[in-house]
Amino acid sequence: MVKHKKVKNPLVSVNIPTFNSEKTLAETLEAIKNQTYKNVEILVVDSYSKDRTLKIAKKHECKIVMCKGGLLEARIMGAKESKGEYVLFLDSDQILEPETIERCVEAMKDKDCLWLYERAYNRNKWLPSLYDADRILVQEYMKEGKDLSVVLPRFFKRDLLIKVFKKIPKDAIPLCSAQDHIITTYEIKKLTNKIGFVGSKEKPGVQHMEPDNIIKLIKKQYRWGKVTREFHKTGFYSELISMKHKYRNFDERNASLSMKSFILRTLRGIPYFAGFWFG
Repeated sequence: MVKHKKVKNPLVSVNIPTFNSEKTLAETLEAIKNQTYKNVEILVVDSYSKDRTLKIAKKHECKIVMCKGGLLEARIMGAKESKGEYVLFLDSDQILEPETIERCVEAMKDKDCLWLYERAYNRNKWLPSLYDADRILVQEYMKEGKDLSVVLPRFFKRDLLIKVFKKIPKDAIPLCSAQDHIITTYEIKKLTNKIGFVGSKEKPGVQHMEPDNIIKLIKKQYRWGKVTREFHKTGFYSELISMKHKYRNFDERNASLSMKSFILRTLRGIPYFAGFWFG
């Protein structure tokens, strides 16, 4: 990896893939604007949205990159267009805590990438509360060295990220959407074990606007199952396909979290596998 001279306040490039994201994007961008760390550029990598997504991005003075491919291709294009020493992967329905980027930059002094403690933003509602329980359970496992395969970094040294993307087969890139994070992490772990973390249950690094009704969940999971099936046909990374959709081990110490996780994995699994096998 190329070593750069350290600067006091290195530029951080926040990459946000979008497609018809008008309902959530403004809140995501406002949270970036309100960061305590100010040396930030925002890149919106858009897949030709038909709603107000691009208008919202322009209003917030984002750099806009157009992408016809899947989610992995959007991540790659965003990283290539980024000018920062560091790249943060963010989705258009995620909210950063105000000090997250500042804490990430500080933590990167001896790390190559970081995972951010994640929670559900709208966890006061029943369905998002299941997502929240599942995320907490996974991250508790991670602290004990378990289930590391589903804990995925979001904050990277840009040089490392570019190097990783070059290792992914070109033919695998255009159709990869649902598995973009897990493939990136798989390749990163071949190059470095300097993976740190930022945040806690009480002070998460990032929060997700999760589906708050069953119809939204079914549509989302059916779509993910369908695109995963299309990617599965390529034959690349087949060993990773089912990794994010298994049940968590039941933890007697966290019985309530385990039960909520089980309910969520069941609710998500039915439409996901329907999309995978019949979509």
